[in-house]
Amino acid sequence: MTEERWDIPPTWTWTSMGAVADVVGGGTPSTSDDGNFTEHGIPWLTPADLTGYQDVYISRGRRDLSEKGYRTSAARIMPPGTVLFSSRAPVGYCAIAAGEISTNQGFKSFVLKGELSPEYLRHYLLSSVEYAESKASGTTFKELSGSRAAELAVPVAPIPEQRRIAAKIDSLCGKSRRARDHLDHIPRLVEKYKQAVLAAAFADGFHVVRAGRVDTAAVRRALEELSLEHQKRKTISAGATPEALFHLPPHWCWATAEMVVEPGAEIVYGIVQPGPKLASGVPYVRGTDIENGRIKLNQLLFTSEEIAARYERASLRGGDILLGIIRATKVAIVPDALTGANITQGTARFRPSRLILTSFLARWLESRVAQSWLHSKYRGIDMPGLNLRDVRQLPVPLPPLEEQHIIETSIERAFTWIDRLASEATSARKLIDRLDQAVLAKAFRGELVPQDPADETASVLLERIMAERRTKPKARRGRRAHEA
Repeated sequence: MTEERWDIPPTWTWTSMGAVADVVGGGTPSTSDDGNFTEHGIPWLTPADLTGYQDVYISRGRRDLSEKGYRTSAARIMPPGTVLFSSRAPVGYCAIAAGEISTNQGFKSFVLKGELSPEYLRHYLLSSVEYAESKASGTTFKELSGSRAAELAVPVAPIPEQRRIAAKIDSLCGKSRRARDHLDHIPRLVEKYKQAVLAAAFADGFHVVRAGRVDTAAVRRALEELSLEHQKRKTISAGATPEALFHLPPHWCWATAEMVVEPGAEIVYGIVQPGPKLASGVPYVRGTDIENGRIKLNQLLFTSEEIAARYERASLRGGDILLGIIRATKVAIVPDALTGANITQGTARFRPSRLILTSFLARWLESRVAQSWLHSKYRGIDMPGLNLRDVRQLPVPLPPLEEQHIIETSIERAFTWIDRLASEATSARKLIDRLDQAVLAKAFRGELVPQDPADETASVLLERIMAERRTKPKARRGRRAHEA
């Protein structure tokens, strides 16, 4: 007896997939024989061909079978309009054959009988992935067998209503898809707008300072004093000259990164060989532990106190800034909780001096200008990275501290507003997904479009299909190549 998943209108009826369609599997010839595949042969589909595929219809996959490959596999040619449903890895991809096509064994395809709408059935299957998965079996990965696919319950509406439902779903989901596409651009726009904010901040300081408001020579005097202190401690490169990356306001100046860190706390990397993983000890930060401006504390590894002591020069304290120097130049500020921790050789530590705010320097390191400069210094191909000598020469725009406070406040205010918009977009994206699910739920309960009393009932349609099947020879499940 067919499973009835929910109540449906009296003109509809529940039936099994096997009652309204032939279930066709697929096959794959030996992949070690290039002669089994050809550029223009028998269209052949694998579940990988439907990864990310959004169109309703599909003509072929990435490879075609040759006549030889077709003959030596279990693949079968199926007619246009066949509903192609992936039955493993994963269960649930679905498209409609635009022409004759075959598949590998990762599909259970449905060759429909009578006048059933393939578009209607495709929408139903896409809304029933969890249901289909519940019928699958397996340990390594779930697979829906041919017999279980034939047992899937299907709510059959009258044929005209099937077409109306499919058209209505297409119309509504088309609108939601356009909205979803727009919302999917938001993360890229967020990054673009944040970089625009940073560019404005460092290029002209948001025009926050009026002429004559500050002592234009004060910041240069402070930098000179700090540079002398560095030189006394020999923590600054001889003859270091800052590079000007763009025009600054007249009362700002350019410095190098090594000029704006504490004397005696030069820019360094950390542990080269942290040893075996320990359950406890001294935590250390890798470049991969930095994400979205934060350190992922829950994934830090530990080294022994003995090894950490060898790299005391790279120990951390709250307020330090970390920069990834291998593969990705990600930035994060060290929280107080990591005081005493260490870093690896793939991470550089900055300890800002009294000349520069921690947040201001971190924002500069995140800016597109600074990132582009750093990337231009990359060395290596397989594992591109930065030499600390180059990192220390990174140009840093240096305004007076009071301006840094004003600029940082402006940046935070702008970023808070941008992040709020991004959060609202994320919420809207989830609402759209739920809206699509609600549309599909209403559609297959007969609540999306009105019923027409003049439509032939689904029960009459099924009786006709059953009668045709009894009077005709049993259809072959797909055709061999020479019959195509």
